[in-house]
Amino acid sequence: MAPSTTHPSSPTLSSSPPDVKNPSLVLRPATIPERHHTWVLNKHSWKGILTDNAYYLREAHIASQDLTRNGGITYWILVDPSSPCNTACPQSPDHILSACEVIRKPCLIARKTGEVEEVICYGIGSVYTSERHRGKGYAKSMLQRLGHQLKTLPDPSKPEESLRVGFSVLYSDIGKEFYNRIGWRPHQSSHISFPSKLPTSAPSSKAKNVLKSDLKALCASDCAHIRRAVTKTPFAPDVEVRCVQFPTVEVMEWHHAREEFIGQYATSKAPTIKGAWVPIQQGAEYPPQEGNDGSNAVWVIWTHDYADKKLVFLRLHTPTITSGNENTILEAIKHVIIAAANEADAWGFKEIISWNPDDITETAVKSVFGSGTGYDLVHREMDSIASLMWYDKDGGEEIEPEGIEWCMNEKFAWC
Repeated sequence: MAPSTTHPSSPTLSSSPPDVKNPSLVLRPATIPERHHTWVLNKHSWKGILTDNAYYLREAHIASQDLTRNGGITYWILVDPSSPCNTACPQSPDHILSACEVIRKPCLIARKTGEVEEVICYGIGSVYTSERHRGKGYAKSMLQRLGHQLKTLPDPSKPEESLRVGFSVLYSDIGKEFYNRIGWRPHQSSHISFPSKLPTSAPSSKAKNVLKSDLKALCASDCAHIRRAVTKTPFAPDVEVRCVQFPTVEVMEWHHAREEFIGQYATSKAPTIKGAWVPIQQGAEYPPQEGNDGSNAVWVIWTHDYADKKLVFLRLHTPTITSGNENTILEAIKHVIIAAANEADAWGFKEIISWNPDDITETAVKSVFGSGTGYDLVHREMDSIASLMWYDKDGGEEIEPEGIEWCMNEKFAWC
């Protein structure tokens, strides 16, 4: 059911906000009305081009996707149970001291010793404290408690079969220091951007459009490739552990539910082209058949950002590069880039973004647009800083181990 769109003004509170060290403060999952209260609190930060009502509807919509339904997302709030607002102001969000959302995702950990472990991770998003409660340490207290609590949080839909929680992640929009101090260590956070206007020398793209009906097969193939790459590729000397989130179809559909809702709102139509696919071997089947490991094609799955008018790569899949296939893969990536530029231009977008590009992707962009012109490699310092808290298998401190490698840290992992 969609949340109510009527929001009575919050009454003036006679009590002062509690001290953050007050032992009565409680971190707990929000009730359904409180979940809506968190949207009322944070709407001005994250509604973008939507109206208030459309924002509430969008949040309810993306919470109902396969990734997030049935306990896949939990809304956490820090509250003071003794606050008169808990009883006197049941329709007001003022008793919520700080809030965030947590999404459960499937992941893999591989160690240099050869040990491979299926785990889950929790992605933390929408961390928010209302202006009335800022500067009092509530967000820090909430996250410190949450970081420890998530470590042993079972799968609410299958508590008896729950996998171990391997780590949690968040994406900081306030730089690297705040979250680093409370245990989420910053990782590589860069992106390459290139324009939708192609040079006249660019050839026509040979890519095939990826449609919504193709995503399940592509994601299954990509996950098979990632499993092999993460576990079989030799470790660098300074790397002891690798971790990766899987770009499952549920993850992609969650992102696309967001873009489709906003696209329908902003333009009265939702995007139908979800990416581009280019074979690198003769006879490569599309969509890939069950058991395919993604070694015969390059593809991208993207999302449309209507607020900033950008096309954003969620996941750029490339097969394992060898001396025998490197040039073929490079050419395929170039055709994917050209297809992306065409899609962005069709929507009136000026820019395409790809997170944490590898060397061959940078080379492909340079090849399409010319060295030193038309593109920009950005190392972010303030926004969307990928940050990870590691949960030791043997119950140690939540400290990132020396030499951890966060693999495939692309936009699909964001939440």
